[in-house]
Amino acid sequence: MIMEGKGKGKYLYICNLNDEIMSRNAMNMRIKYHLLAAVFLFSFQAIFAQAEVAPYKQSPQVPKFEIQQTNNTLFSSDKLKKNTPLIIMFFSPGCDHCIHQFEDMSKRKKDLSGFQIVMATYQPLEELAAFNKKYDLGKYPNIVTGRDVNYFFPMFFHIRNFPYLAFYDKNGKLIDTFEGNMTIDNMLQKFR
Repeated sequence: MIMEGKGKGKYLYICNLNDEIMSRNAMNMRIKYHLLAAVFLFSFQAIFAQAEVAPYKQSPQVPKFEIQQTNNTLFSSDKLKKNTPLIIMFFSPGCDHCIHQFEDMSKRKKDLSGFQIVMATYQPLEELAAFNKKYDLGKYPNIVTGRDVNYFFPMFFHIRNFPYLAFYDKNGKLIDTFEGNMTIDNMLQKFR
C-alpha cells in the first residue's frame, strides 16, 4: 500500500503487509515470553517460600548449639540444665532495646531464677565481656552468655530484630518466639 501525503511536506509511506504481520507476531511472542516469565517467577517464589520455613518451625525442640563464652570455653546445648524451662535471648550488647530488656529481667531476677537463660550475641567477645562486667552477670547462676561464632541462631530462628526471645518448656519443647521487648509478666505468662 502506497500513500502520498498532502500539504507542504510530501512523503511517501509504504506499508508492507508482511512487516506488519511479522511485528504483530514478534509482539505476541514478547507477550507470551513475559507471561511465561511471570508464571515461572511466581512458581519459583511459591517453591522458595515453602523451602524457607525457619528451621525452628520444622523442629520444635531445643536446637543443638554452641556459644563461645568470654573465658574462651564453649557452652553447648548439651550443658543445659535438664527439666528446666529455657529462655534464649539473642541480643547485641550495644542495642538499647536489648539493654532495656535485660535491665527489666535483672529487676525481676527472683521471678526468673527458675529458668535457664542463654544470652547469645554475634558481637565480639570484648563487647560481651564489657556487658557481663557492667551488669555483674557472674552473680546470676542461671544465665549463660556467649558469642554465636557460627551465626547459628539468626539462621535457625530467621532473626530480624533485637532482642529476640525464644521460650522452651522444661521438656525442651518450643512454646513461642518473640522479636522486640517483652514485659517480664508476659514472659512468665508464656510458661503457664
